[in-house]
Amino acid sequence: MKNIPEPEQILKNLLVPDNTRIDAKKILVEGDVIVGNHSSIEYGIRGDTVIMGEGVTVSGDVVASSDVRIDMWSKLGSRVEVGKNAYLGEFVTIDGKLIVAGDLDVGKEVKIKGGFEAKGWIVVRNPLPVIIFIFLYIREMMRLGKGEEIEKALEELFEDSEDDQDIEGKESSEKVLIIPADTKISPESIEVAGEVVIGSNCFLIGNIRAQAVEAGKNLTLKGSVYSEGKISIGESSTVYGNLSSKGQVHIGQNSRVFGGIKADSVLMHENAMVDGTIKAPSGVSFLREAAERPPVLAEVNALGKEVKSNIHGPAIGKPQNERVKTPDLIEINSLIKTIAKAKNGFVPGMEVTSAKTQALGRTRRIGGVRRLRRKHEAGEH
Repeated sequence: MKNIPEPEQILKNLLVPDNTRIDAKKILVEGDVIVGNHSSIEYGIRGDTVIMGEGVTVSGDVVASSDVRIDMWSKLGSRVEVGKNAYLGEFVTIDGKLIVAGDLDVGKEVKIKGGFEAKGWIVVRNPLPVIIFIFLYIREMMRLGKGEEIEKALEELFEDSEDDQDIEGKESSEKVLIIPADTKISPESIEVAGEVVIGSNCFLIGNIRAQAVEAGKNLTLKGSVYSEGKISIGESSTVYGNLSSKGQVHIGQNSRVFGGIKADSVLMHENAMVDGTIKAPSGVSFLREAAERPPVLAEVNALGKEVKSNIHGPAIGKPQNERVKTPDLIEINSLIKTIAKAKNGFVPGMEVTSAKTQALGRTRRIGGVRRLRRKHEAGEH
């Protein structure tokens, strides 16, 4: 991996992997967790490998099925349970109990108020700083051929031109939760200085404040979203809050927002629902699914002959997710209509007569018949 920027630039955007959940007390991740320097998390964390930078504060339990690596001056307010090895930097404080299934490597002035248990070796020294370990961690994963997900999550962060790239080009990691430096995550809010990329099938609590937000499908968010840039909500998602952006808000198919939207422009699928008020000075656009045109059973040409159509042929529809347009009008110039009864009794080849003229005609015909009958009777007598 080339052109690696300064360490403080590594953790810039919040990347949430698929199936991540934030419930009442903890953050559940199906993979590893990397927390940037000076971040504050008012939850517990459960994942595979948990890596924390300098000055991180975590109020809940930290449970890792693999290793835990915590840099100096970090504070954990509850129990820490490690499935393999633990590495604690200088001046780390753990208010609860530390349980380590493997080796414990600690720096100076480490305080573990609840005591500790370690089944492996216990070494007191100054472990490698976490920010340097992150480089080694990523390179080792790449060497073992297991870093495809890591590369997806971090490739944007390692590019020199990352500031000029749009959030649409990003892909969230499948197995790594990356919390950037100075992030604050609490039941009330998720505050990020950069951008937020959320995977599919996630459950999050808290109001999100970021530069831009992009979410996958099947998201459940109990909170509002405030963004300087674009907000994109994937299909089949539910947001219990408002969406506010200085750019565009995009809402996917079968998604619902239990709140209002305030943005420069709004693009939403025709099946999406918004319960509140939409304010968009640049307008609101809708996306429509492809609609099949009904087959024509028969057509009649100008001479009155029936022209059969191919009923069983495939119907031609509009492309998927096409913007709503005014439907084309079809005009028929044939003089002969294909309806069972013509309007106003009109029949081709017959002149139109009024009711009075028709009544006079019947009177003449009836009167003529009567005169002929009288002449015939007079001739017989």
